Amino acid sequence: MIVAIALAACTPAGSSPLPIGSPVLPSVDASALASAAAGAASAAAGAALTALDQVDAAITVNTSSTGLTADDAASLKTLTAGVRTALQTGDTTAAKTAIDNLKTKVDSLAAKLNSAAGQQLTAAVTALKAAVP
Repeated sequence: MIVAIALAACTPAGSSPLPIGSPVLPSVDASALASAAAGAASAAAGAALTALDQVDAAITVNTSSTGLTADDAASLKTLTAGVRTALQTGDTTAAKTAIDNLKTKVDSLAAKLNSAAGQQLTAAVTALKAAVP
């Protein structure tokens, strides 16, 4: 009790003494953490959208009398549009599903994609899949 009185006497008026050995924890700004996470997700989505642009370009290059038909290309473009929408809305689960559907369709067209341009399309789809977080 004498120690408590002595401690109180040494403490300036209006302040409270901290017990010795009490850790002072730094504050964490939850909004800053959320903003950083959103920034990382946005960067990943940006990379995926860039990869998706490459897929669309490769589809266009492969649309010819010796490659993809106009119907094949339209079907693939419909699938890439679904991927784009999912990425732009931040729905990575839907984006991954749409990319799997796109890959399945590209794989089914393998016979028409046996050129260098066809290999470029296949590689672009693989890169797209890798770019989605």
